[in-house]
Amino acid sequence: MDWKNFFRSEIEPLQPYQPGLREEQIREIAETLVIHKLSSNESPFPPFPSALAAMEASLAGLNEYSDGSCYQLKQGLAQQYGVPSEQIMVGNGTNELLMLLAETCLTSESRVAYCWPSFIVYRMAAQIVGAAYDEVPLTTDGRFDLEALLAAIKPETKLVFICSPNNPTGGIITQEEFERFMAHVPEQVLVVLDLAYNEFVTDSHHLKPWGFYDGRRPLVVLHTFSKIYGLAGTRIGYGFAPEPVIKAIDKVREPFNVNTVAQVGALASLGQDEELERRRKDNAAERARLIEALERLGIRHFASQANFVWVFVPEAEKTFEQLLKRGVIVRPFAAAGGLRVGVGSKESTLATIAAFEQLFDPSATKGT
Repeated sequence: MDWKNFFRSEIEPLQPYQPGLREEQIREIAETLVIHKLSSNESPFPPFPSALAAMEASLAGLNEYSDGSCYQLKQGLAQQYGVPSEQIMVGNGTNELLMLLAETCLTSESRVAYCWPSFIVYRMAAQIVGAAYDEVPLTTDGRFDLEALLAAIKPETKLVFICSPNNPTGGIITQEEFERFMAHVPEQVLVVLDLAYNEFVTDSHHLKPWGFYDGRRPLVVLHTFSKIYGLAGTRIGYGFAPEPVIKAIDKVREPFNVNTVAQVGALASLGQDEELERRRKDNAAERARLIEALERLGIRHFASQANFVWVFVPEAEKTFEQLLKRGVIVRPFAAAGGLRVGVGSKESTLATIAAFEQLFDPSATKGT
């Protein structure tokens, strides 16, 4: 078999997605027994008690297939957001929804545009279908540059991905910026707004998509239960899109693509506004604690509205390895000269700060 020429040429440039390191992967090199995994933007909070109870109750019925239409969850989302259920899609994480959008909308003659660095799946979605992609630099403060993104749109452009807060920099798009963008985006372009970290935002200037989403305009809004809801392990994301987009995706998505446990857990997580606000405040407090320490140490960073902070360091890969020895797992972006440092519990934040102090201000820990 000639394996080199056996597979589709479009996948040749792809690199497998690399998840953040796990605790057991660094046990041998860590110089401490306490490990803080801050590499995958996971919530330090468990699922809501209501979600845990619903998921446990569903286990006895796992001999049956899940509801392929996600009917109950769509009804719950429709009620919460005031959007018809026919305009709601649910996927095995927003990753799957991004891939499905590429599969249904793009060909090898199409183009995709987004800012960079951002979520790697935007690039992968284009590469898998053989579409070209235009990567526009972020603004100098780590946010999507919507004016530059508009200028990058070509006649062949069909999808534009926008991430706010942006992963991995944490910068947001304001309401005013998004209004200007939507007023000028060409009508043949489907705008995909990725709001995976929206629930962590405390800045009132952050864009609010519901002034633009009407089920007719070519706009898709994506959310996830993986982050603040603490359901990353169940893999469940959702989105709002015009009905023709939903019908097209239903033609290509896998049957029963969202498992039963994920569906019932997500449904039971809706309507927990007080707990969401508590988690948002806790995240903001730990984010502020980390940023204050970085500023005290003179370490350059981006302002963030997410549950992570982008940190510039002279030797990103070396600093990453040194943090591992101190039991702190972050995500290195060596090509961009930085680290994405997750915001976790108070214990994790203090451990992260102590590790940075040892690396960049050893005198701060003397005598302690």
